[in-house]
Amino acid sequence: MRVKLPREVPVFFRHRGILLSFVAVLLASPAGAQQFGIGATYGWVNDVTHDWALDGFHNYAWEAWFESKLEDNVVTRLNVGALQVAGSNVGQPIGAGAPLPVMPSYNDQIGYVTVDVSYLLLKGPVTSGLFAGIGGYKLTPKDVPAGFQPYEDPRQTVFGWNAGVDGSVHLYRGLALVGRVTFHDVMTESRRYLLVASVGAMYRF
Repeated sequence: MRVKLPREVPVFFRHRGILLSFVAVLLASPAGAQQFGIGATYGWVNDVTHDWALDGFHNYAWEAWFESKLEDNVVTRLNVGALQVAGSNVGQPIGAGAPLPVMPSYNDQIGYVTVDVSYLLLKGPVTSGLFAGIGGYKLTPKDVPAGFQPYEDPRQTVFGWNAGVDGSVHLYRGLALVGRVTFHDVMTESRRYLLVASVGAMYRF
């Protein structure tokens, strides 16, 4: 018997089976055949929803992850992170009346959990790879000026995906310096395309 999910169920939960499948892949192989790692990065977000100008890396982003090496050239990662962007309607006319008021500045915080698969192109003391993944994103408006709350971006938990390129430089034993550029497609009501440049460290054991 086929069961229909109600419309009000967030998109992320409709797709939770996909995310759980990726987590199963992350944990499926025998522990003895894997190499594991943990890491974290801090970076800056550029909202490229309307254009791809590269001078907009202003707001913050952070990410932490656990990774597992599945094959010689394949790594999968479970990521937890958050990033901050300007509200989608900042500077736009809102409400009613003449002249129309303009939405003042405020920020949206977007927390997320994703599962990525990375293919390593270069290995050794310096590594690089391409990656892509899927997951859930939760949008929460922050610091909205008094009286403008009815016009803030809606609080939502939605499905999204990401892709990017990263690289690392070995420093000492399992410790490495990491650089990463990630594109996020966050499927909120006002679709958000976000580019994140970040740096950090990881440890493989």
